[in-house]
Amino acid sequence: MSDNEDYDRAGFRGSLTPGASPALIIVDPCEAYTNPECPLYAGVEAEVESMRQVRAAAVAAGIPVIITRVKHEEHGRDGGIFVRKVPALKWFREDSPFSGYIDGLAPGDGDIEIVKQYPSAFAGTSLMATLASLRIDTLIITGLSTSGCIRATATDSMQSGFIPIVVRDAVGDRLPEPHEANLFDIQAKIGEVVSFDEAVAIMNGTA
Repeated sequence: MSDNEDYDRAGFRGSLTPGASPALIIVDPCEAYTNPECPLYAGVEAEVESMRQVRAAAVAAGIPVIITRVKHEEHGRDGGIFVRKVPALKWFREDSPFSGYIDGLAPGDGDIEIVKQYPSAFAGTSLMATLASLRIDTLIITGLSTSGCIRATATDSMQSGFIPIVVRDAVGDRLPEPHEANLFDIQAKIGEVVSFDEAVAIMNGTA
């Protein structure tokens, strides 16, 4: 029995239908992941290019684009236990040379920027209120990294009543094993994992 068959038999892997009012979120497109000089470099250039293409499709479709960044004060106390557990977060501080946005993924005119201190884009931020005010029902999720902030954001999206749609081509992680394992689990228990073309169809209202 395959893993998919086992999960189907157990009662996982149901399906969610995207709503009529999607928004795109690009989670933490930080230069630390793409600059080889940074220890956090993850080799995710292909996924980053897909993020740019998904963003362009969202702009063309006229749907809201939300971009998040992690920002901690120099002392790190605003990151609480997260900063104590993950020393790599020092590369996201404003005094880090790698804390800027990846080229082509910085917030532009009309985009919404969300600054966060924890993995989920919902934790301690205005994201839920923003989505509610825009009457969003579906959150198309791209960004970095799959096993951390993507999974946390997808989970909180589901728990907050927004349908999570993760774009497989446009999320990345530093190792393939946690990347694939978390995509499998997101599809099984949290939301839908779709291709680039499927995401564009959702944004264009043709899914």
